Amino acid sequence: MEQQYRVYRYRWVVLAVYMYVSALTQLYWLNFAAIETYMEDLLNITASDAMWFTLVFPIIQVILTIPAGIIIDKIGFKWGVGIGAIFTGAFAMLRLIDPASFMLLVVAQAGISIGQPFVLNGITKLATDWFSPREEATMVGLGSLALFLGMMVALGLTPMLVQDLGFNQMLWIYGIAGLVGALAFLLLVRQRPPTPSRAPDQDQSEVKWGGLGVILRNRNFILLGLVAMVGIGAFNGLATWLEKILHEMHDIPMTDAGNISAVLILSGLVGCIVIPLISDKVRRRKPFLILASLVGAISVTALIFIRGYTANLLDGILMGFFLISALPIMLTMSAEITGPRYAGVSVGYLQLLGNIAAVVLVSSMEGLRSATGQFVAPLALLALLMIGSFLVSLWIKETYPKSTG
Repeated sequence: MEQQYRVYRYRWVVLAVYMYVSALTQLYWLNFAAIETYMEDLLNITASDAMWFTLVFPIIQVILTIPAGIIIDKIGFKWGVGIGAIFTGAFAMLRLIDPASFMLLVVAQAGISIGQPFVLNGITKLATDWFSPREEATMVGLGSLALFLGMMVALGLTPMLVQDLGFNQMLWIYGIAGLVGALAFLLLVRQRPPTPSRAPDQDQSEVKWGGLGVILRNRNFILLGLVAMVGIGAFNGLATWLEKILHEMHDIPMTDAGNISAVLILSGLVGCIVIPLISDKVRRRKPFLILASLVGAISVTALIFIRGYTANLLDGILMGFFLISALPIMLTMSAEITGPRYAGVSVGYLQLLGNIAAVVLVSSMEGLRSATGQFVAPLALLALLMIGSFLVSLWIKETYPKSTG
């Protein structure tokens, strides 16, 4: 008898809970970055010390992203991502024990950052377990959207809460939010639907290293990894230095530069919804990956030459919409290339490459700026890398399943 495949309405409940926990990881990553002046003035925590509250996240991500992906593939979505939800909620509450203790806050941030790769690497596993191939890019786009919502809440809401209610009360609100997230995930999320949403992966062979030996023999996946390195690294470089670039090169006030940065992320949020919807509708992934690299190269180059607030605002909108929306497309392509069995480790590998590139590019951009006294060389470097990413994306084969009707 032929196996029947179907999707269930409960998949949206699972996705909603996952999005909430994903947003929390980004909220905790940036919540202290939004109040560094307050922490320095009233808590006697210097800016160099406060840096560790955010820096610990990419460091832990690089170390744990591959092991987390392997664990998710081995024990399944609920319990693999559940590890991350538990770490996120538990260590968010730990911050309440002594909010004035720098060491305790660093330990708590480290604990939350341990949970982050388990949460983020579960997105493609959720897609392949609960959603049909025709919905996959849309679902990954919504999951990616949650990350940027968490960033916006961290940067926008945290200063307001601290100013109106106080530092301790802010930690209480965020701590309770984390506890609710952990409980909701454990209570509401199911391991898998009653019947499969799609045909199983044909490759059922046993391999070492959680499947890395299989996926790294795939030419398409290797090329996708190169594009991910440039895309994730470039986004981190721009997110870190965009305000200084606009202020130093174009004499745009810091408040206006901050607005451009916020609009870039907001535009990316819209792109994470619209682009995957179109991708699923036309049943193509590759054109949108090519477009992201091409528009990214043009927009970064434009940063060197265009002047004025309005022109840079429009450039930020264009850059955010296409560059950020490439993330869900890349994650979807990853799952389609490697199959459901290696969904966790494949996205973990892409995250690893991207975070390594981010660390290198952020520091390289500062080094070039220091050597030349301006940001022209760092932007030229990003533009050249994006052009290289565009050329590589041309060689990637289309990944949308041909058998999907």
